[in-house]
Amino acid sequence: MKTILSLALLSLLAVSCANQNTGTSDEGVNETPIKPMCSAPPMPQNIWKLEPMLKQKGLITDDMTRSEKETVIRDYINKKNSAYINCVKGKK
Repeated sequence: MKTILSLALLSLLAVSCANQNTGTSDEGVNETPIKPMCSAPPMPQNIWKLEPMLKQKGLITDDMTRSEKETVIRDYINKKNSAYINCVKGKK
């Protein structure tokens, strides 16, 4: 019985040592850079829905005319679109 137990322990020790990886291997490591995830901003159906958010950011004030507000909103949309285009091209 002792020989069976010692044989079982010896085989477990051999199996556990065989499964350990002592060397460092770069096998399977991909060196290509990770591209950022770019998500296209949705085109607003109603640009005026952006007005409260831009007011909160301080880009639109109450004393602006409607055309000035529209200019700020369209500039904001253009900035978001150009940020997406630059992201797709890989620029910051």
